[in-house]
Amino acid sequence: MGAALFVGAAAWALLTYPQPLFAYHISHGRLALYSDKPFDPARGRAVLTEIEQRLARSPLNDDKRYRIFVANTGWRNRLVFLWNHGAGGVNYYPLPNVFIRKSDIDVDRVMNSFSLPVPSPRTLAYFGAHEIGHSLVAKEIGAIPHLRLPVWVREGLADYIAFGGEVPIGALARDLRQGAPDLDPERSGLYTRYRLLVAYLLEREDWTIDELLTSPPDQEAVERRLLDDTKR
Repeated sequence: MGAALFVGAAAWALLTYPQPLFAYHISHGRLALYSDKPFDPARGRAVLTEIEQRLARSPLNDDKRYRIFVANTGWRNRLVFLWNHGAGGVNYYPLPNVFIRKSDIDVDRVMNSFSLPVPSPRTLAYFGAHEIGHSLVAKEIGAIPHLRLPVWVREGLADYIAFGGEVPIGALARDLRQGAPDLDPERSGLYTRYRLLVAYLLEREDWTIDELLTSPPDQEAVERRLLDDTKR
């Protein structure tokens, strides 16, 4: 028991103050970007500017400071991602730190497991805003209620924030109706389907954020209404 408590405390301390492991960093406004590899400061500020612009359009934006850590080397990735190893990004609310996997900051790209850039529009700015989006939601309703949200609401709202609320509802509804792979989270690993449903409720059915987070509807029911509405 004592060993487990020590390991847990050490992990929490590391996630709370990981700065010594990330030698290169810049700040821009309330956001800071850290990396274990050098990057062009001007390009880093451009990434932070883009993240801020996406957050500014969020219905849950706040004025809190956030730090984004890019873990390029394998051992650092394993240290800060813990059981989430292999994910694109991870959030440990209520800590103000989010962690992103190996990235090329200079070209605003996150690398996949084959060290190839994740295609646009899922840029480094997207991943950073997505993970901060989870913090915004958790701050609104609490950490435990956030984890208990249906996955389509939890990930869909973070994705909605990450895309700056820009969701082509009609086009994505057609893709969903036609069985496009990107709209199948299990096949694609993407949250496009969930983002579409969140956007539909907020923009077409005029749900409030509070209603969505405190009384989330059944996913299948929302999909039926979406598909029926967009056939007209």
